[in-house]
Amino acid sequence: MPTFKLIEIAETIQRLQSEEAILVDTRDEQTFAADHVEGAFHLTNDTLKEFTDAVEFETPVFVVCYHGNSSKGVAQYLAEQGYENCYSVEGGMAMWRQLVPCEENAQ
Repeated sequence: MPTFKLIEIAETIQRLQSEEAILVDTRDEQTFAADHVEGAFHLTNDTLKEFTDAVEFETPVFVVCYHGNSSKGVAQYLAEQGYENCYSVEGGMAMWRQLVPCEENAQ
């Protein structure tokens, strides 16, 4: 059975900058709107089809959530759908916010 891997934030940032990859944020609408990493795809049940239509199976997918727990389930789900390189970002956005600034959206 396909599975995901764990990845640290520093490596995630480096890989997002050096290769064609996508960061997926699974947090709720309000939290995502308040702050998120620039360019992150907001993955929800409502945007899943849009995601699968737009993102090739070979594209590395880095999944981030609040603290790095629920992203594991999402990364596993995406791996089972055929995404070859799925990662759950350890520490989630709680840790990411401590390391790098996030985009703030006034909505």
